[in-house]
Amino acid sequence: MSAANQTLGKDIRVVITTATGNLNIPTTAIMKFDAQPVTTEEKRTGLDGEARHTVTHNGWKGSFEIDRFDSTLDDFWAQAEANYYNGMNVPYGFIQETIQEPNGGVSQYRYEKVVYKLTELGAREGDKTVKMKLEFMASRRLKVQ
Repeated sequence: MSAANQTLGKDIRVVITTATGNLNIPTTAIMKFDAQPVTTEEKRTGLDGEARHTVTHNGWKGSFEIDRFDSTLDDFWAQAEANYYNGMNVPYGFIQETIQEPNGGVSQYRYEKVVYKLTELGAREGDKTVKMKLEFMASRRLKVQ
């Protein structure tokens, strides 16, 4: 629940869907989710001497920091790698983000045409938690609700 009318990380739920279905990663295992718009900026100065700026939208990127609870992420990446080397086409996935708003409302966003990249399998150290990182790139983010 939000605090002081501000959204907290625990007010967010995500469903990570790949080409083969949902990655069933427990909410308790997702330690961090971040997303940033990808844009291109251009500044042009005409012969009149006035600067004109443009910003074009080029998708989204982000990541998940995940504590390893089971082999879900390992298995997903092993299958993705096997599919790649077997010459199989891998369709896009998507991410559904649901936010419980401080005013009691709900907002939902969907990241479209998502591709995933496992960037950290996690260090294996004695009594320490294995921390994994899954990055993504998406073509766009749409408001669903």
